[in-house]
Amino acid sequence: MKLAKHDNVGGICRGYMNKQEAAEFLGVSVRALERYVQQGRIGVRYKKGKTRPTANFDPTELEAFKEELNQPTYKGAIETRQIATDKQQQTDKLVHQAGEIDDLVVVDHLSSIIETLLTRSDRQPTVPVSAKLLLTLAEAQALTGLSREFLRDAIVKGKLAGHVIGKSWRIKRSDLEAYIDNLF
Repeated sequence: MKLAKHDNVGGICRGYMNKQEAAEFLGVSVRALERYVQQGRIGVRYKKGKTRPTANFDPTELEAFKEELNQPTYKGAIETRQIATDKQQQTDKLVHQAGEIDDLVVVDHLSSIIETLLTRSDRQPTVPVSAKLLLTLAEAQALTGLSREFLRDAIVKGKLAGHVIGKSWRIKRSDLEAYIDNLF
């Protein structure tokens, strides 16, 4: 007769569980169990196996973690950031007074919201394209209205000076302006 790896006594197992058993006990996938281990939420002990170490989980720790997983979670209300500036408040008043929405007002309002979101402190400071000394192909395209292929061909033919920095092309603003001046 084969002995069981663990005996179930009062809902808590004596002995250790492998990954599959632990995942079934918690009601999660093996991958989710591995993520909990990586996050340090569950401890694991490795024992030498025939071909590789095997993961073993303490049932009392799993029982406590299962209770933690089954606890209801409450998320507090998210505070909305106040994006409205004086200018935005004025445009809102103008829209309400006029009774109609002017496309330019809406575009101005949306662009100020986008600018606010893009200039958050956790990102690098943004510099307008008009102030940059080195331009990417996309920025050169936006400034000139020429296609990327046209600009890339000009670089390859030697008509426009450009260099690969990192993984993308960079063009000096002055070289781009000189190239455009010589186009026509």
